[in-house]
Amino acid sequence: MVNVTRSNYLTELSHFLHHLPIASFISIDEEMTGISLRNPDGSWSRPNKFDLPNERYQKSLKGVPEKYSILQVGVALFHRNPHYRPDGGSDGGGSNGAEGDVVVRGARGQAQGDVDEDDADAREHSFLHREGMLNTDELEDLTEREEEGEAPQQSGGSREKTNGGAAAAATVIVTTDGESNTTSEEESKPADDTHPSSEYISRTYNFYLFPGTDRDQPRHSNNNKSHPYLQREVTLDPSAIKFLIKNKMDFDKVFREGISFTTCERGEFLKDMYFEKYFSEKDESSNNIGDAEGSKTSGSRPKVKLTRPEDIAFVARTMANLREWIDSDAVDGDDENGSENDVGEDGGVNGGNENNGNGAHGDNSTVDAVDGGQVCEGTSLVLPPCNAFLRRCLYETIEAEYPGLILERADNHPNGGAARNQIRVIRLSPAEKESRQTRIRLDEWHKLLQDTLGFTSVFRAISDACNGKSFTKERIEEFLEGRVRDPSVPDDAENGGIMTGRQIPIVIHNGLMDLMFLMTHCHHPVLPDEFEDTKKVIRKYFPCIYDTKILSSEYSDAVIQGGSSALGELYTVVCNDELNLDVPFKPPPIANQGADGATEQAHEAAWDAYMTGCVFSALCRRVIASKYRRVNGNVSLDSFLHNSRDDILRYSLGLNKIYMHMSLYTIDLESTSGPIGLHDPLTNGLSVETTFLVSGFNSSVSTRDILQSLMNVSRNEEELLQHLKYEIIWLNDTSLLVGTKVEEEVALESLANKNIIASHVRNKLHAGLGSVKILNLIEYFEDLKSRKELPVKPVSSGFAGSIFSGVKRALGLGEKRSSEEGGIEGQRRKRMRVG
Repeated sequence: MVNVTRSNYLTELSHFLHHLPIASFISIDEEMTGISLRNPDGSWSRPNKFDLPNERYQKSLKGVPEKYSILQVGVALFHRNPHYRPDGGSDGGGSNGAEGDVVVRGARGQAQGDVDEDDADAREHSFLHREGMLNTDELEDLTEREEEGEAPQQSGGSREKTNGGAAAAATVIVTTDGESNTTSEEESKPADDTHPSSEYISRTYNFYLFPGTDRDQPRHSNNNKSHPYLQREVTLDPSAIKFLIKNKMDFDKVFREGISFTTCERGEFLKDMYFEKYFSEKDESSNNIGDAEGSKTSGSRPKVKLTRPEDIAFVARTMANLREWIDSDAVDGDDENGSENDVGEDGGVNGGNENNGNGAHGDNSTVDAVDGGQVCEGTSLVLPPCNAFLRRCLYETIEAEYPGLILERADNHPNGGAARNQIRVIRLSPAEKESRQTRIRLDEWHKLLQDTLGFTSVFRAISDACNGKSFTKERIEEFLEGRVRDPSVPDDAENGGIMTGRQIPIVIHNGLMDLMFLMTHCHHPVLPDEFEDTKKVIRKYFPCIYDTKILSSEYSDAVIQGGSSALGELYTVVCNDELNLDVPFKPPPIANQGADGATEQAHEAAWDAYMTGCVFSALCRRVIASKYRRVNGNVSLDSFLHNSRDDILRYSLGLNKIYMHMSLYTIDLESTSGPIGLHDPLTNGLSVETTFLVSGFNSSVSTRDILQSLMNVSRNEEELLQHLKYEIIWLNDTSLLVGTKVEEEVALESLANKNIIASHVRNKLHAGLGSVKILNLIEYFEDLKSRKELPVKPVSSGFAGSIFSGVKRALGLGEKRSSEEGGIEGQRRKRMRVG
């Protein structure tokens, strides 16, 4: 677990990109400067459960990520542990051949390389082999030993031979960056000595973010016209900041060393400018420009004309000394051209760094040559100091007479000191000129990555991985060296644009707000007006998302659903050996734990991201064990995630379904239509057809009274009713929602079952509560429509928005309830939710 700031950003970016491609899944978490908005009068109000998603979005969600900022982004990569042996047997890679009965390759991902699609180990080994990290013999040997259950040997010779490939693969089965021939002591430690039962190994990064300033932005002539830089203001919510201080947020790192970010569109524009400057065929003549000041002389700008005798004399003396330096340097060096003119054309000396100063010629004509210092490039000469007008004249004169020389400001040099008013003249051989140009280009690319693009490069890489784009080691290295725009391989145009990689899912916990914050920071500062459009933007970047809040509350077993769904408590539960006897779980080791890394502190983004990934892994193992173990044996989570059809993943794990806080709805990123125009389903598996609005009863009625009436079922009644479950959601003192659910094996799609449930609910509530009004949601909406109790202008889009607005007005929802009715204890009983 490592903290990533400006000081180590480039190093950690390289590590992150090299380990990203073969992650099984990626979990993220964020810490922000604020997470909620106050009312216009400055007060706080609880969200209304009956709000439509679009209403909630427009009233209280959209403005939060537009106003506040991200301080930390935690990103945890989870890779398969090659030493994992469930139940002490063979590894859980699904090699028993049975998983094809249920787990079927869908359209979301395709295996990389010419390997078996159902073999996760082969995919990972293929990546290592293709990237030159394992030769054929080592690949076959590693695969054979893993199949036999042997731990790969970690000899120093094999590590040296493969440049860290085989040794790293033996520990974590991930790529390395190729920068070192050895792995760290912690990474080289045999994993099966300490964590043989951990299915995954994690690499966790804690990115500190802080917006850049105008001063950090690249200077381009048309920069402000086509893509103006909009500096993001940082707004702090006092309660959120106090909460973060309580949880030991390091604000010094945020403000001093926070990584910048920008929108993807602006990032592409800046990369366009960079590649146009250094890789455009039409701009090969600009190699002699060493600094932006030198470029002032180009274009249609009129040339400087000297009129004062002292200025003319100064330029003449300086040019004479320059010619003398060139002549002497040509005589002393190995000048192949043999003429002064040729020397000026190609700048060609090969003699390294020399001091060819000619002494003083008056106060303003001293010409000194300086050593190359840290950057040893050719020979150099520092011209005497002068004002800006004379410097411009010297630029024009020297460039016209000696176009092969390099001119730059003297204070640009590492040893330039305080020479702010002087020009350095550099004379290079062709090889030195090419080396210098590469260095300058690479420095500018690194500055662009570090000072402007920043976290946006990480965001784009995660998005590309989630979209199924392929990564190669060569491509990643070219990106880090500024030779290609992105670390991912472009879409295969010859194959119809089909992605050739596998989609790596994103895992969040109650992360709808986290996703919207990422959109305002890396997509556009302002979110779309309609929630459906925002959902499309989110899915464009992350088409494969799992929310552990939904996974725990709607898709897990009774042990998990019966407890708290808070992240910290879920993590404690899944790590409790006594509660996980049937499906044991060990937290994955963190492979990149640094000395100055993030701590195991709740509400630190990196640790929360790590906990989110652990909870996801543990809960998925429980779901797979309960639903598919009989068919598939010990199927691994990695194989299940990447080889299953979308419909199986949605049914089993809630793919692309996101929790909305204090709402009746579960956000479905894939749904584009639904009953009565609803795009998002009711939460906890409820249906508008079997969820009933009950109103008109006495305010003294409690949840217990409702449940006693509903659960009074005799043995002679339908078997469906014997297993019926209820969820009571209070709207006000005299109205509530009764949601009904049945066991998974019972299908509610049949009209007969729906009619049985509706009849049962009506009969039992009438018998227990007397004359009350009971309608399922569809019936109530139609009743409102027929009575035209709808606002003239709906507050949200679509027919559903109008209907629900009418419902809320008719029931008086959103108004403050009197604290005198029923007392505090009575209100607590009424609001109790029963699953």
